[in-house]
Amino acid sequence: MSTAVQTAAAPSATPTARRPAWLWPVLGIVAALLLVSIGYALTRGSADETLPTAYGKRRGSEMARSVNGTGVLAEMFKAAGHRVTTFNRLSPRLDGFDFIVWAPDDFAPPTPEQREFLEDWLAGGEGGRIVFYIGRDYDAAVAYWSEVRPLAAPEDAPEFQRRLARAKADYRSERAKMPTKAYARWFTAKRDGQPRQVRTLQGPWSEGIDAAQTEITIEGRLDIPVPADKVPADPEIPANFEPLLRSEGDLLVTRVTDPAWTDGQVIVLVNGSFVLNYPLVNHEHRKLAARLVNEAGAPGKVVFIESGPGGPEVLDKEPSGGDSSPLAFMGVWPLNAILLHVIILGIVFCLARSPIFGRPRELPAEPAADFGKHVAALGELLARTQDRNYAQARLAQYRALAKRDSGKSHLKAQ
Repeated sequence: MSTAVQTAAAPSATPTARRPAWLWPVLGIVAALLLVSIGYALTRGSADETLPTAYGKRRGSEMARSVNGTGVLAEMFKAAGHRVTTFNRLSPRLDGFDFIVWAPDDFAPPTPEQREFLEDWLAGGEGGRIVFYIGRDYDAAVAYWSEVRPLAAPEDAPEFQRRLARAKADYRSERAKMPTKAYARWFTAKRDGQPRQVRTLQGPWSEGIDAAQTEITIEGRLDIPVPADKVPADPEIPANFEPLLRSEGDLLVTRVTDPAWTDGQVIVLVNGSFVLNYPLVNHEHRKLAARLVNEAGAPGKVVFIESGPGGPEVLDKEPSGGDSSPLAFMGVWPLNAILLHVIILGIVFCLARSPIFGRPRELPAEPAADFGKHVAALGELLARTQDRNYAQARLAQYRALAKRDSGKSHLKAQ
């Protein structure tokens, strides 16, 4: 915001470079009309709304409604008293936070640079910092269409089947990018595990959970690394691994600690099949998500990291421009004042188009002496006879009478 103010103030230092006084108001009006047009077009196009599937994000209405989003989990942190925000990078600003939740939209494990940053962040905190890492090997869109397809009406069943097939194909296409096996220090990622649905649960997090009611699915595994998984150039394996939730030998949640991180820890979830938006419809999944939130302990500051392929950018210092925001222009004069008035005008328009509130009133009655309606009624009566010759004869008779009467009136006028 400060950058925008400085940019706007620069022309005043050089009178010869001053822009016309009308330029900013005109640009503001054009921008406002463009925004209104876009909003109207989006509203008109919402009749055939598609399923939001953006992965690992919570900001924005589309992300909050995504079956793969993290908005519900963020609300659970808020309900526990935590302050929640969102970043899209790993930078020194994270030093002001106590907990990091990262659900990357990338089947590859974190890069050495990203792991090093997060481990340095763990070591630099006091009071026990935590990184919650949620593996990518899951897509709630497949689960959603599989669940709703049997409920579809017969005429809609082919469309539901098509969308399910499309979701599976998209997921498989993205999953093919996952490495067959990759050492990532906190775990060893293995792609070609046997797909299965979890039926039994063991470990500290399993207490009070009805495993038969869960819908947790696993395919790829995030196993505890062993020395044979790494090459000499890789960093050493952390000191301690504690399975918090497992099923028949497969790890679902693992706590990773190391003396170099002081009281910090990394909690690794094999995938998001019990913490993303759609899976949290399941009551038992909400219990497991509550276990995750409880690991944070006392209320603190939580940051959700949003990232796509390649993961978040790692920065040594904050960008000079600060956080980019789609609403940053609201702090620029005169756009903010113009848009405020446009918003008020839009509210008035919506109220004008909404149902009338208050006492009903009668509309003015239509005039009875309307010759045009007499002609229309006569035409309908003639049409009911279904006799074309009769109708033409009546019209010819009327025209002859009208012509004779018109002639007499003219003669009298003379």
